[in-house]
Amino acid sequence: MKFTMKLLGMGLVVLALMFTSCAKDGEDGMDGAMGPAGTNGIDGTDGTDGADGADGADGADGNANVMASEWVVADFADTWSFSRASVTINDPNITQEVLSTYTILGYFSFDDSYTDIYAIPFTEPLLRSFTMEQKMAVGEYTITEFGNLDTVGTIDPIDGFVRYILIAPAALSGKGGNGHSIKGMQENGVDLSNYYEVMDYLGMDY
Repeated sequence: MKFTMKLLGMGLVVLALMFTSCAKDGEDGMDGAMGPAGTNGIDGTDGTDGADGADGADGADGNANVMASEWVVADFADTWSFSRASVTINDPNITQEVLSTYTILGYFSFDDSYTDIYAIPFTEPLLRSFTMEQKMAVGEYTITEFGNLDTVGTIDPIDGFVRYILIAPAALSGKGGNGHSIKGMQENGVDLSNYYEVMDYLGMDY
């Protein structure tokens, strides 16, 4: 009986050891090798380009109704003729329409530094030896020095540089994009006798 009980106890111990061994997890095996990359999918079809937008309206030409000469040398004759001397510039832009409807602004400088620029007409400021005036004919712009009878025998006509601006009666493109005629320029404080103010207002090079 004791022997049987001893065998039975030993059997239970063996079973317990076997159960414990089976219950323990085994060690993780090594990861398998990485499989080959999959094939890239096919690119989708590009979408259709959108239709081009309509062209915007053309902007208005800036100062299209203003014509300006370059600075031109005014080389007067060395002597007076009946107390006057003139220089004429040929300009095909001066048409009958220009004569009839445009306003002319003329400016004169005694040297090419253009430090002092005088609006025509004016009187020579130092000795008052002459008065300068301007006029137009078809295809021509003329400035004339009218000598002072007190100095015409001692002072020759004085050379210089002249530039003129022809302005149509239509609106101009002025400061702030507002349209102005010659009258409008004056109303907006532009001194027409001041060459630099006029050119700045019109947005033109000196």
